[in-house]
Amino acid sequence: MASNRMAAALCALSLAILAAGPLAAQTAPPAQSPTPARPDETKLDLKLFDKAEVDRSKGCTVALWQANRDPDNDRYAFIFTEALTGQNHARQPARIKVGEKILPMTRVAVGGKVGGYGLYPYQLYKLGADDGFAVLDLKLGDIEGEAVEIESGTLTVSMAGKQQARVNVKGGAGCMTAPVAAPPQASPPPATAAAPPPSNPGGIFSRYTVRPNQIPRTLPATLKSRFGCDPAMLKTGVTGFQMSEESAIWELPCQRFNIQANAVYALVYLPEPAQNLRFLSFKAPPGKKRTSAPAELMSPEWDVKTRTVTGTALGRSEGDCGVYERHRVGADGEFVLVEYREKVACDGKAAKPEQFPLVYRAR
Repeated sequence: MASNRMAAALCALSLAILAAGPLAAQTAPPAQSPTPARPDETKLDLKLFDKAEVDRSKGCTVALWQANRDPDNDRYAFIFTEALTGQNHARQPARIKVGEKILPMTRVAVGGKVGGYGLYPYQLYKLGADDGFAVLDLKLGDIEGEAVEIESGTLTVSMAGKQQARVNVKGGAGCMTAPVAAPPQASPPPATAAAPPPSNPGGIFSRYTVRPNQIPRTLPATLKSRFGCDPAMLKTGVTGFQMSEESAIWELPCQRFNIQANAVYALVYLPEPAQNLRFLSFKAPPGKKRTSAPAELMSPEWDVKTRTVTGTALGRSEGDCGVYERHRVGADGEFVLVEYREKVACDGKAAKPEQFPLVYRAR
């Protein structure tokens, strides 16, 4: 509790000092008052990053975007980024943009209960080259899989001689690749084993066929041991969904049943898929448990234009019960639950899965 109060007090003190302006302003004014600064000179011109300036396709990051923007669809949405490196997620200088300058910041104080990736509800940053501070006041979600949602919050930036800037934010923290190294291989593949990504991906999210020589040799055994997949299923074809020049989501066929089949998904760093591959998971609505394993999706169907995938897990071949779920690929490559429907009673009354009773829909 003492550390929380100290961090909160430090944040408040920093903002109070900056709001007061330079120390020289506290002395008695001269006989003739100086000409007041024009409004455009005192405004703190806090800007959003262009999407091209924020690469979350590899490594681990903390990112915040303006709360009323969509980081998937808006070119300008991100306002704060922070890279995390190594197994301990060591923090690199965070970045904000003021005017045309990208300013580095270092975290100097925290408060509240620590969450995933070393996040705290209250965080104070010192601007590197300028006399200024930034304060994060965040509502953190629980860590799910390898991601933490920042549900809401504010970013407040103060610089000497400038008006304070405050922005409502949302965000998240997560890793493109698992922080631990992959187990050593008895005979590692040559450096040329990983083929380059498609030369014409056709957009920021496009479907393509993964060539057999791109698939790590150890992947079939890994799928079998972790998810019970039939290794022969990979021979039916792996589909990739390109997210950038270096990253993609792979849809990996897993098992075939009497009436349907399932797949698991991995986020892949294309130059080194054998060493940089992380399996993804699907979330259930609050308070419910998925009828399928977290890593698998039954009978998947994609809508590439909207970056969404639907899964249908029928209770029996009559189609009178089961689960229908729809997930969207977020900017960090994680699946975000959009819609969940379930018909529990197998009562002989067949219905289209998309017309099953609605359990959850994202707002």
